This record gives sequence, C-alpha cells and structure tokens, in this order.
Amino acid sequence: MVHTGIGYDVHRLLEGRPLWLGGVEIEHDKGLDGHSDADVLMHAI
Repeated sequence: MVHTGIGYDVHRLLEGRPLWLGGVEIEHDKGLDGHSDADVLMHAI
C-alpha cells in the first residue's frame, strides 16, 4: 500500500542563527527561527 501526503513548515529568517536545510548547515548570516533547528525541509517530510 502506498501512502502520500503534503507537508509544509515555515519559519522567519533571523540574524545570528544557523541555517539548516535538509540536515546540512549552510553558511549564511541569517538562519531560521524556531524551537529546534527550524530545518523546514526535514520537518516538512
């Protein structure tokens, strides 16, 4: 049986936070605001 779905996650960009996308830290002056790493790609999966 195949299951499908749609997910999304949204966070603000803030100065001085790390930017994580898909489990990879990306060098940038802003990162995503959130209670954890705020990795929108990983949290949407």
